[in-house]
Amino acid sequence: MQEFQELYEKYSQYVYHFMLKLTNSNPDLADELTQETFFQVYLSLPKYKGDSSILTWICGIAKNICRRHYKKNPITVEFEKIEFEFLRDGEFITMEEKAEQKDMFLRIVQEIMKLKEKYRDVLIYRLFLDMSFHEIAEIMGIKENSAKVIYHRGKNMIRGRMEEYKNE
Repeated sequence: MQEFQELYEKYSQYVYHFMLKLTNSNPDLADELTQETFFQVYLSLPKYKGDSSILTWICGIAKNICRRHYKKNPITVEFEKIEFEFLRDGEFITMEEKAEQKDMFLRIVQEIMKLKEKYRDVLIYRLFLDMSFHEIAEIMGIKENSAKVIYHRGKNMIRGRMEEYKNE
């Protein structure tokens, strides 16, 4: 019990701020998910093998808690609020072109969700949660350069799939 208390005191604020990013700055939800994370940490602590740092392990639990929450309570992303680098921006476009962009945006999101987990997570963290590569690397337990490489490879995979879609 003492070990858990020390973990909670040391990492609870970090996990809370992590959850704030994942919940789009919703303090009540971030607090709820942080509490759920530490409940799961308490239950799983005897199973921790030390294969990764304790913070990486806790963030993995937090990420899964958040993922489960959004699976049960899906959110909709407002197209206009996302500066998505796969689409044109800064240009005057017609309503028809805007509708086409929204359709393309939805296809891009669908394609991101089909990627392998590491590519999908990095793209979501970077594009939708506006996290730095340093933050992404810390959460995923990888090097910052690896996060950058995974991001660019994932982005290129999506671009390739979009080219195939345009050619259909």
